[in-house]
Amino acid sequence: MPIFSDKEPPHFIAGECPDDIILNIDSANNTAFVHWVVPSGSDNSGDPPHIVEVHGHEPDTRFKAGAPHLVKYNITDDAGNVGSSCQFTITIQCELVNALCVY
Repeated sequence: MPIFSDKEPPHFIAGECPDDIILNIDSANNTAFVHWVVPSGSDNSGDPPHIVEVHGHEPDTRFKAGAPHLVKYNITDDAGNVGSSCQFTITIQCELVNALCVY
């Protein structure tokens, strides 16, 4: 019986990696609540791939106003194959009338 080796990397499902997110602050502490759906992926083995957030924050958290925040996910399979990453930025802007924003 032949032994097969999985050499094909897993991949994120098309359209599931979030686009960059730009929001205005929604609280007096110069932050905004940000929600996104963690992207899902697929692997040729039929087993679910491993998706890990490696940079940034988890969804449904507050982000501070200022420089863009990078969020990055990596995807691997049980054979150790690494697929392309999914990454996007979150920018929180201060655009409230009479607001004092501190970056």
